[in-house]
Amino acid sequence: MNNRLVAFGAAAAIQVAACGGSSATPAPKFTACVAFDTGGLGDKGFNDLAKKGLDATGAAGMKTAYSEAKGSTDYAANIQRLIDQGCNSIVAVGYNQQGAVQTAALANAKIAFSIIDSSWDPSGPDGKAGTADDVKIPGNFAGLDFRVDQAGMLAGYLAAGFSKTGIIGTYGGQQFPGVTRFMDGYAAGIAYYNKEKSKTVKLLGWDAVAQKGQFVGGDNPWGDAAKGEQIAKNFVDQGADVVAPVAGATGNGSIKYMLSAGKYGIGVDADQALTLPEYAKAFLTSAEKVIDQAVIDQFKNNAAGKLGGADYAATLANGDLDITGHDLCLQRVHTGLEVGGEHGVKLVVRRDLDAAVGKRRCVVRAAELAGRVVLELVDDRLVDDLLSGSQERL
Repeated sequence: MNNRLVAFGAAAAIQVAACGGSSATPAPKFTACVAFDTGGLGDKGFNDLAKKGLDATGAAGMKTAYSEAKGSTDYAANIQRLIDQGCNSIVAVGYNQQGAVQTAALANAKIAFSIIDSSWDPSGPDGKAGTADDVKIPGNFAGLDFRVDQAGMLAGYLAAGFSKTGIIGTYGGQQFPGVTRFMDGYAAGIAYYNKEKSKTVKLLGWDAVAQKGQFVGGDNPWGDAAKGEQIAKNFVDQGADVVAPVAGATGNGSIKYMLSAGKYGIGVDADQALTLPEYAKAFLTSAEKVIDQAVIDQFKNNAAGKLGGADYAATLANGDLDITGHDLCLQRVHTGLEVGGEHGVKLVVRRDLDAAVGKRRCVVRAAELAGRVVLELVDDRLVDDLLSGSQERL
């Protein structure tokens, strides 16, 4: 059993245990809550992963509640509804909820607030960070910021080596860091592959240097599967044989199209070969965020009295990111896609049994070899160097 979850259950029990005999009045149960983003439950991605963490929290003994946003105008009202229901800790899913979460945190000092895919924005009334009116992160707020460019770089490198046409497509739902970091990672992985192998694999849909690319936009960027199919078709018409959508359920439509075309896709957030089994044969790999465990850990900390006061960076090094896949992943890594030699890091594959679904998967991780490190993904500067065109660290 997961030791962190065992400890979490103990923390929850402390909240409700009587201090003395049976006549003592029990303390009220800690209430853990999640405010889901648009795209909603059933997205087979980050909302569903957060729900998995909330369900585990409930199973460990805490009271739970949640809200679902149908549009951006629901954010503040949904958070207030959870406050009114007596929530002690509220985790908001998605960068777009940042403003509503920060306002609520400043107004409710005794409630813990956190947000997935964002960190505290200190900008004051002038709208600029680093000025005299900056607002310091309060003691009841924590940002859960996933460095998905690290997992994206591994996925991009893998895709570059797998592609037969040398063309890969990517696009996002909306342009903000939780999306573009994935795309930056894909670009960095492809750039690194091209350098190591003297190739010219191209990335369509995103210019990492200019920070410009293709986004769904509109009123439904995260839930338009038909739009996702059309975008994937457009990429395939331009020669792409691997497409990496970063667009929630819209991206599921892209994977559906890639399967029908006999091509491949890269999943995001979850191991989507497991969450979308009907499209499993189309997944080359998934760049995975371990959101469920991050949610569990946040509630555990809050129940123990640690309400926040600092942002948390989720990385490959601390186990909050993975790149996952199945037979294609194993086959391709075993046929020479490792990064090795005197400089660097090897992509190491292990087999895990996912107890939740009873299926085997492979997990690719970064492991340092002797000599100078070139693919040290726990070092943020490598991705930055690749995207800026600097090769001095390589």
